[in-house]
Amino acid sequence: MTQNAPTSSPLVSVIVPTYQEVDSLGPLLARLGEVREGCDLDVLIVDDNSQDGTEALIESLGLSWVRLIVRTGDRGLSSAVLRGLSEATGEHLVVMDADLSHPPEVIPDMIAALQQGADFVVGSRYVPGGSTEDGWGVLRWINSKVATIMARPFTRVRDPMSGFLAFQRDRWASAVDLDPIGYKIGLELIVKCRCRNVAEVPIHFSTRRHGESKLSLAVQLQYLRHIVRLARWKFPGWSSFIPFAMVGASGVAVYAGLLWLIEATVGDRIGRSAAIVIAIAVTMLWNFLLDRRLAFWYASRSAVLRQFAGFCAVCAVPVVINYLVTRWLLSDDVPTPWAGVAGALVGSVAGVIFNWFVSRALVFRKPPPPSLPGGGEPPLQQ
Repeated sequence: MTQNAPTSSPLVSVIVPTYQEVDSLGPLLARLGEVREGCDLDVLIVDDNSQDGTEALIESLGLSWVRLIVRTGDRGLSSAVLRGLSEATGEHLVVMDADLSHPPEVIPDMIAALQQGADFVVGSRYVPGGSTEDGWGVLRWINSKVATIMARPFTRVRDPMSGFLAFQRDRWASAVDLDPIGYKIGLELIVKCRCRNVAEVPIHFSTRRHGESKLSLAVQLQYLRHIVRLARWKFPGWSSFIPFAMVGASGVAVYAGLLWLIEATVGDRIGRSAAIVIAIAVTMLWNFLLDRRLAFWYASRSAVLRQFAGFCAVCAVPVVINYLVTRWLLSDDVPTPWAGVAGALVGSVAGVIFNWFVSRALVFRKPPPPSLPGGGEPPLQQ
């Protein structure tokens, strides 16, 4: 449901996502009204069906420059912001919280920064002139700083956790693959809109006067998932290699530990060869499941049995070498765990070398592209 459809395009559209914020909306709109006297703006409130009197309040105020969208299906701050951005008509877009923590009086400064060439503007607590209200709490401050450090691979902004944002409509139109989780939509927009020149305008961050904070353990876990998603989108190679290397290292430990456990419990009954085979089989399954989940997440849509068969084929050479090295070392009375570690490492290195040579051979066997009569290569297929 939408109240007060727009009749013209303002200079600035302010998007305010809400959920049970009726007590804050009146004061916020009063302050935005004062800002509007010197800045052509409208306000788009996106409410997640709060049923707290928000609709009645907006109707009673009768402000032609305020629109209300009540969502009865989707829930969540990030998706509410995206809905508001998609329906906003202003040349400049501003996103802010409804809880009075963000000072609307700073909006003209944010718009000025955009007009001076910034791609994106953040209302920042951590630049000179910015501050947070007393009583914010040490734990919350630490949480914010840790979250900021985790965002460093994506932006050098000092306050990437801020929800007070401004950017051009053209920049919003350039966004790709938007898929935010939780409450930190700003970092998603900076990354997915490919913003390079991000300015920070100092703000005083106030403690909310009404309602309850949305910060919780669940929200913090959502932020961790969001960081992983952004890393996979922006750095797909490293996001695959690093987990792959970590899984490989854990596989060495699992293999050595299993080999020692089997030898210590049933080794006398099944023999060393069977113990090595069992340890290798379990370790391969361990590596496959973790790699599929962490290192090659994009392959999880394919048939798991077919993938496992391919995994076994790729691992054939390292598995054989691992078996031979481990068996040889155990025959020389090398302690079982160390024999397992050595076998796994030698097998892994041999497997990397072998698969590299195979991949190079396959590349060299590909026929060269056909040449055109006048020389050159055929155009790429669209």
